[in-house]
Amino acid sequence: MISFDAGGFPAPDQSILYAGTVVQELDTVQLDTADGAEFIDAPNQLVNYRRRLDLMDQAALSPAASRDFISRIAHDL
Repeated sequence: MISFDAGGFPAPDQSILYAGTVVQELDTVQLDTADGAEFIDAPNQLVNYRRRLDLMDQAALSPAASRDFISRIAHDL
């Protein structure tokens, strides 16, 4: 979970599925677009998506902090 306090983060407007394998050359990204699924497997594009996902991972709360955050929101309802 990414807290509202984290501000913006890369690709907030689309669903990204990164299908990684042991052999990175076989990795694939699936994007959900208005026209349907788009699959990306070009090496330079995969590097960009790995970077984006790393940034999102760094911005994400820990599991314990996520539970606390959700509990606070539920309590405020």
